Amino acid sequence: MKKSEAAKYARWSAAAALLLASLTAGVYLERKWVAYREKQKAPPPAPNDVTRSSNGLTFSKMDGNQKIFTVEASKATDFRDKDASLLEDVKITIFGKKGERHDTIHTQSCQYEKEGGSIACSGEVQFDLESRAEVGRAARNPDVRAEEKVHVETREVVFNRTNGTARTDQPVKFVFPNGTGEALGVEYHSEEGTVRLLGNVQFSLIAPEKSATGKKTANGTEKDPIRVTGKSLDFERESRTMQLSGPVEAEARAAHLHAGKLTLTLDKAFRAEKLTVAPGPDRKNPELESQGADGSTNLSAETITAQFAPEGWLTKIEGTGNVRGSRRTGKEVDDFRAEHGAMKLWPKVNQPKELNLKGGVELKTQADANGEVRVLQTGELLAEYADGKKGEGGRLKRVQTEGSGSIEWTDALAQTGTPGTAANGAAARTKLQADKLEMEFGEEGNARRLIATGNVLTERAVSGKPMQIATAQSGVALLLVSGGWSQMDLQGNVRLKEGDRGGQADHATFVRATQTALLTGKALARDANTETQAPRITFVQTTGEIRAEGGVRSTDFSAKGSGAQLAPVPANIAADTMQGNSKTGRALYAGHARLWQGDSVLEADAIELLREARVMNATGNVRAVFPQAAGHSTPQTIAVQAGPRKARLWHVTAGMLSYHDAESRAHLGKNVMAQSAEQKMRAAGCSGGFVFCAG
Repeated sequence: MKKSEAAKYARWSAAAALLLASLTAGVYLERKWVAYREKQKAPPPAPNDVTRSSNGLTFSKMDGNQKIFTVEASKATDFRDKDASLLEDVKITIFGKKGERHDTIHTQSCQYEKEGGSIACSGEVQFDLESRAEVGRAARNPDVRAEEKVHVETREVVFNRTNGTARTDQPVKFVFPNGTGEALGVEYHSEEGTVRLLGNVQFSLIAPEKSATGKKTANGTEKDPIRVTGKSLDFERESRTMQLSGPVEAEARAAHLHAGKLTLTLDKAFRAEKLTVAPGPDRKNPELESQGADGSTNLSAETITAQFAPEGWLTKIEGTGNVRGSRRTGKEVDDFRAEHGAMKLWPKVNQPKELNLKGGVELKTQADANGEVRVLQTGELLAEYADGKKGEGGRLKRVQTEGSGSIEWTDALAQTGTPGTAANGAAARTKLQADKLEMEFGEEGNARRLIATGNVLTERAVSGKPMQIATAQSGVALLLVSGGWSQMDLQGNVRLKEGDRGGQADHATFVRATQTALLTGKALARDANTETQAPRITFVQTTGEIRAEGGVRSTDFSAKGSGAQLAPVPANIAADTMQGNSKTGRALYAGHARLWQGDSVLEADAIELLREARVMNATGNVRAVFPQAAGHSTPQTIAVQAGPRKARLWHVTAGMLSYHDAESRAHLGKNVMAQSAEQKMRAAGCSGGFVFCAG
């Protein structure tokens, strides 16, 4: 080989060796660099107290084949010498005993104690409560999920793996369909799917903005929230029931509720369906106060239940046990009581439609203007209201008893001399009872007419006067705006009694202003001594006056009593009219007056009887027939005397006659003429044993 070629090969070998050395160094350096980079990327070495760290952890609690709950964590760290693990990004999904639940508890960091089975989460914790069916619907329609689930936010929650209970005593915020609230402390039971707020509960209920059909309610106007406070709250999602322990208060813009405990039931869309309030440990009955356009109302009972439409308005309010209520307007005050009460309301406007009271019902109304009082009592009462309008108070249309009932009016106290009020200021009282009562109301909502049907009984009591009692088959009372009555009409077999006076007729009319009772249709009036029949008879309660007209006939049974007597038999009197007074004992018969007693007959334009004085006066066209006194053959003396033989009769005419029974003396005047079968005489006037003609 040539020397030049050998040098050439030597240079190539050196170059190749250098290249190989460079490649070897490059590979080495690259491996070092990769190792360095991997070392940089590698997690830090585990602390001395950590034995193992994993990227995920999942475990579940089973009941047979049913999964009760599952705990998932994105990272779990076990600690040396500690029976605990640190879980990060924790999610607990609760399925319940039947698998119908899909509640979740989510937080960032928890410590899991393997021995005790508790998971303590120190940071913020969120609960989402919903059913498996709702999750399925939400997958098909994501907008529904936010509307139906219950969301709870708190912190420092401890979840017990053994019994599936999550608990904290920290402040809680929660959101549920149509409401939000706060509390102090929460306890969740996974197996039952129940939530208990431990203290200082307060939440707001908001009526849904959309109806069940998806349309906005009330023209989209903002709804007034109902603010509720209580001591603790239990929520069962499966039964959709909230139970709030008290003392409980619920307040809206125009209403306030006090109760011992409250139960709210929600429908399937988690809208308020039924609310029930009851007494608490103090046994104090719940009380509801509200303010309407026409005044304030108050309702209390052992239990009060309110039912709601899906759109949010009230449909029915029901009270059970010792129901009490009141309503105050600018005109009157109403109070009622019963054992049970139920009120239906008109849709949308929350105004009463129908009220039904049962068991010892009493309704009391007192007018503010004059103090008149009206009290209605019955076993069951039904009230109907006119179609309500928003912003207006409910207007009564009709009230009726479902059985027998009574209504009593107490007149307002007035000045002395006012009809219906005694001189000592005691108020008069009127009572009406029947098998059924029905009260009708006018357009202004004032009671207008009261209809009584079957076994009607009325009582009218005025201080210092005999009580006036009447019975009939039916009756109608006209009512005043003030609440009292102005006129009362009774129909069918009317019977009237007032002290020793009584009466009967087909029809009777009582007028309050004049304190009169008018009997018509075969009217008959009687007292201890007399009986009077006429088409029309009027009694005046305050004065004792009695008036009869239209053809009067009376019978005086006091043959040996205090009145003037023409014979020892009852006296009969007929006339066009009669006016008498039971207190003074005076009776005046006018218009074709005629009196007959035994053989004696007296006719005149008017005959006056004065019972206490035992005087009889006749005036105007006096014509009489008197028997001659026994034992007298002269015409000078004519007496009223019964005898075994037919008495001789004297026919007398005069302008006037006055007879004093106590003295058996009479005076006739103004062209007196007396005539018997044998004799005849004339005189300007006569007076004597009965008739002594002096001229």
